[in-house]
Amino acid sequence: NRIITRTQMSVKVKISSLMLKTTDGQEIVEVAGDTPLECLDNLKSRFPKTKKWLYDRKGELRPQIWLFVNGEKILKDDLTRPLRNDDELAVVLAISGG
Repeated sequence: NRIITRTQMSVKVKISSLMLKTTDGQEIVEVAGDTPLECLDNLKSRFPKTKKWLYDRKGELRPQIWLFVNGEKILKDDLTRPLRNDDELAVVLAISGG
């Protein structure tokens, strides 16, 4: 019997400048994850302060959080799409003024 172990990919997550204080000032953080959702989960595990910025009280991703994979905006339906090695996940806090 062979045991096959699968290692998760390491993905570079680029953090919005407004959220840098939640990652100890790190603009790019490497986290393990095969999907954007896994990357976000691992990001909040590593940096618990990111949770209140990313998720509302119901645990839903906040609407003002935009995610980009390699510069392409992804929607909530794409949070479980597979990532490839060397993909970059950007977490952007979209704000507007008036």
